[in-house]
Amino acid sequence: MGSLQVRLFLTYLVIIGVTLGLAAVSLFLLLGGYRDEISYGNLEDVSTLINDKANFELRDAADSGSGTADGQYLLLVLSAAFNQGDPVGTRNTTVAVVDRSGRVIDSASPGDSAALDGATVELIEDQPNATGEADQGVRCRIDPPSGAPLICVSTPLSQAVLEKFPGTDATAIVVARPAAGLGEVLGDLMPRLLSSGLIGVAAALVLGFLLSQSVAAPLRNIARAARSVARGNYRQRVPATGPAEVRDLAANFNRMTEEVQRSQQTLRDFLANISHELKTPLTSIRGFSEAMLDGTVDDPAGVERSARIISNESNRVLRLVEELLDLSRIESGQVSMRQEEVDVRELFGHVEEIFALRSEESGVVLEVQISGRTAIRGDFDRLEQVLNNLLDNAFRHTPRGGVVRLVSREVQPGFLQVTVSDTGEGIPVDDVPHLFERFYRASGRPNGKGHGLGLAITREIVRAHGGDIWATSEPGRGTTFVFTLPAAGRPLARATR
Repeated sequence: MGSLQVRLFLTYLVIIGVTLGLAAVSLFLLLGGYRDEISYGNLEDVSTLINDKANFELRDAADSGSGTADGQYLLLVLSAAFNQGDPVGTRNTTVAVVDRSGRVIDSASPGDSAALDGATVELIEDQPNATGEADQGVRCRIDPPSGAPLICVSTPLSQAVLEKFPGTDATAIVVARPAAGLGEVLGDLMPRLLSSGLIGVAAALVLGFLLSQSVAAPLRNIARAARSVARGNYRQRVPATGPAEVRDLAANFNRMTEEVQRSQQTLRDFLANISHELKTPLTSIRGFSEAMLDGTVDDPAGVERSARIISNESNRVLRLVEELLDLSRIESGQVSMRQEEVDVRELFGHVEEIFALRSEESGVVLEVQISGRTAIRGDFDRLEQVLNNLLDNAFRHTPRGGVVRLVSREVQPGFLQVTVSDTGEGIPVDDVPHLFERFYRASGRPNGKGHGLGLAITREIVRAHGGDIWATSEPGRGTTFVFTLPAAGRPLARATR
């Protein structure tokens, strides 16, 4: 019962069983009409045979001049004709003579077991022959004084016979018998029903197996692929087959494995990059410390130079570790951004003071422009960190005489757009999509410094404020970084990655 295919197959069996049960109940309810149709059909056949023979016998008896012209004599002649009929076709059948009012004058049956004397014949309406046309049987019913009701067929006597027996009120011959029982009908239909039912069940079982297989097989493929991914095979993919929901599941599974594969590759690249970043300063620290310990560097100037290098490289390693921890905490949501109203003019004025001396020393002009709303919601210190990272990159890659612009403007209700642009050498188009990756250095900036985490941290801070950040660049004309921030009055919301 644990297998999905088995459960689906059993579900199909239950549906088949319920359907067949309902069909059987419906058939049972409909058998009454079918039973009457069979009985009336048999009676009509028997009635035709008896009527033809009875009319012939009556005409022959009238022509011979024997007997009396009354109903009893008619019945005597009819009984003779009736008893000469097929014993099988006339079994349990009663023959009667009725008058113009539909009352039975006299009746007889094999063994005289079903006398209908005095009973009244009721014609069934809404049938083609209910008009009582000559030589055509009309379906009817008889409620005898005792016993169960009978179904019957009434056939009028021919005009020639009636003329030769003027002394009787007889107008029609009635052939009656009990309606066919349900067992008789079932006995007639059961072989055909069983054959049809077995064929239908066999076809349903085959189709049920195929349908359950079409659903279960793709799911088994996904399960096998999931086990393969769990063992480390991130290249595993599954074909999108089966019902729409299963195809959607397979497509999502493939996207998941692609994302896992990409994440694993990013992790491997990250470990390789951080190893490279740490290797250089640690090698310098180790080399100069060993030189000082083994006496290779023993003069005061050499010792001082070695100690300065060791200190600088130690600070470099410390900054790298702090940035890694900072980035990890921001990505995991452990760092909560304060929700406070920040004045853009105050923020821009603060960073402008920080970079004023650098602008003067590097010969690069810093332009600050503010338009539209000036109140945003966020963390002042973290936003300052974002601007410091972007402006530091802009100054480092802008030659003397260039311009760095810091611009704020309202682009849509509830959001401000901040732009940091430079007039430096620009970034190759192929490198732009990778700028916010860890430890990335654009190939077009060979003099670039830093540890490759500044832009990655910047992106996470902007996203944590509910904004977005992107970059555009044109080689030879400069680079522009753009990010959005929520205006005051909007709650701080962490963007979905």
